Amino acid sequence: MIVVTGLNEAQIEGLVKSKASFEIHGLRGNFMAGIKLVETKIERLGLKCRVVSDVKSAVVQGGAIGAAFTILSTPATLAVVALGAVASVGHGLVTYNPDYEILKDYVNQRLKVIYKK
Repeated sequence: MIVVTGLNEAQIEGLVKSKASFEIHGLRGNFMAGIKLVETKIERLGLKCRVVSDVKSAVVQGGAIGAAFTILSTPATLAVVALGAVASVGHGLVTYNPDYEILKDYVNQRLKVIYKK
């Protein structure tokens, strides 16, 4: 997979135009700006995208500590999960059959931009 370092707008735009999959590394301090930039580049070309969190990476890095906190906060988590599920279904319908999927990896501060079609 092609790796882009930082917010190189010209390189990101070229990759989106060529419908390539790629990763963006080195986003410390610019993480949310990176997501917005990629979304904008995709949508300007008339394509659809879905932004999701890379949960697998977070779980692997969180390990036992994350599991312990999950068990301790189960009652409060159930309400949040229910609300999240409703929002997720609505978001899934809006971004049904996206051209691109943007995976947010908060732990490593990088984005995986995957062409789906």
